[in-house]
Amino acid sequence: MTTAHTAGSAPGSAPGPARPLTMTGVTKTFGPVRALSDADFELAAGEVHGLVGGNGAGKTTLMNVLYGLYRADSGDIRVDGREAHIRSPRDAIGLGIGMVHQHLLQVATYSVVENVVLGTTEQSGGLRAAARRITELSDQFGLSVDPRARTDRLSVGARQRVEILKVLYRGARILILDEPTTNLTPQEVDDLFASLRGIVAEGTSVVFISHKAREVLAICDRISVMRDGRRLTTVRRADTDATGLASLMVGEVASEQSSELAAALGLAAVGEVTAEETGPSAQGAERLVVGGLVVHNDMGMPALRGVDLTVRAGEVLGVAGVAGNGQVELAEALTGVRPSEVGTVRVDGSDLAGARTRRWIDAGVAYVPEDRHRDGILGAATVTDNLLLGSQRSGSYRKAGLIDWRRVREHARTTIDRYSIKTPGPDAPAANLSGGNIQRLVLARAFDREPAVLVLQNPTRGLDLRSIKFVYDRVHEARDRGCAVVLISEDLDELSLLADRMVVLYSGEVVGERSRGTYDAYELGRLMAGVREDA
Repeated sequence: MTTAHTAGSAPGSAPGPARPLTMTGVTKTFGPVRALSDADFELAAGEVHGLVGGNGAGKTTLMNVLYGLYRADSGDIRVDGREAHIRSPRDAIGLGIGMVHQHLLQVATYSVVENVVLGTTEQSGGLRAAARRITELSDQFGLSVDPRARTDRLSVGARQRVEILKVLYRGARILILDEPTTNLTPQEVDDLFASLRGIVAEGTSVVFISHKAREVLAICDRISVMRDGRRLTTVRRADTDATGLASLMVGEVASEQSSELAAALGLAAVGEVTAEETGPSAQGAERLVVGGLVVHNDMGMPALRGVDLTVRAGEVLGVAGVAGNGQVELAEALTGVRPSEVGTVRVDGSDLAGARTRRWIDAGVAYVPEDRHRDGILGAATVTDNLLLGSQRSGSYRKAGLIDWRRVREHARTTIDRYSIKTPGPDAPAANLSGGNIQRLVLARAFDREPAVLVLQNPTRGLDLRSIKFVYDRVHEARDRGCAVVLISEDLDELSLLADRMVVLYSGEVVGERSRGTYDAYELGRLMAGVREDA
């Protein structure tokens, strides 16, 4: 591929005509993982084109290739019909391509104008002229923002408008929006859509990445559905509806791969089991009761909006949902890691909301976080130290008021053997372990305490089949001991294999509940895409 000679407009200049785009046969691998497999995409001039699909479908990866954040292993990109080799975001910007990421890339202490011009070549008139141009763009497209305001004092919606202005200021004629409504209020979503209509009317083309079927249908002219790293189909908005689009996005969950995994694990896949065949697990009294839980995310926006949950002893409750719908905040709120604004979290009758971490641990609450490297271990500490974390005040490991290190090391060696943690020894740094063995360490620490409540978030992500079976076996053991298990996963196969009951989380609310034996892949997929039962 050769570098296109076409360039975008200079910073702050008037926009040029919209730019058609084609991507053909794009393949991208990360080690053994094929994220894109001969993916195609076509963007017409002056349209809003939705790009949808389930988790890991390749939506963001494909656009990251277009924006130069990743280099494709193979494939062809053409802008205005001319072949383009995009090696970096600078190349993309030169071609008139701009991207607004889900996680906003801003210097918090800078003003709006400083953030907008950051990285551009200096223009005559300096910041004053740039501020005037930003105001003109803001008025033209309804992106109301004060150029002099400090960015960290703006709302999430205003900060997103700053990112869009940054792209338009650089003269982009292709605008990529990655999950742009995730942290917006309904009013801010309406304002964003109004601005997008104005932007398109002026000739800009927009790629709208989302998993929300109703929002895509509200703003997009055409919609491309991705699955397993490739484009499955492209439909016009007039030719589909929320139910049809959700079915395309989720696809057949009871796939051949799912069945093979289930067979290897000795379990039944979704669609292959009935309530009569399995029967309910031996469940006891209500162990975890959550009432009216309201939790904010890191941006100060509501992530959970009045969630109610009940989990009995000996039950696995599955929480399904597309990433970004409050799963992280739910996991952290159920384990005392994140404070709640309103609501109760009762464990065996005691309300722990707002309690100190030690009370959560003493109540028997254990947590296996999604990011095992960042949140699960202290990388520089030893395997022994990591296994002790959270139990250092326990009488089992203390003698005369001090930690009994001889007993701690004996326990560590026993635990390493029991959970088959491959390590040079108990004193090896935890960061030197493989991903699968780090997960075994985190699981060993959680399960070894025989918790009353166990919260797991995507516990098998990135693991091989043997490690997955290990995790599933431990979950079954905890359930059989009477533990109340909350399994939060973006993998419907995993949930259908393990959960006695499943709820679907969407935009911070529980929008549906099903019991084992009544799971329907397409129905769950529609709920995950925002097609509510009461709609």
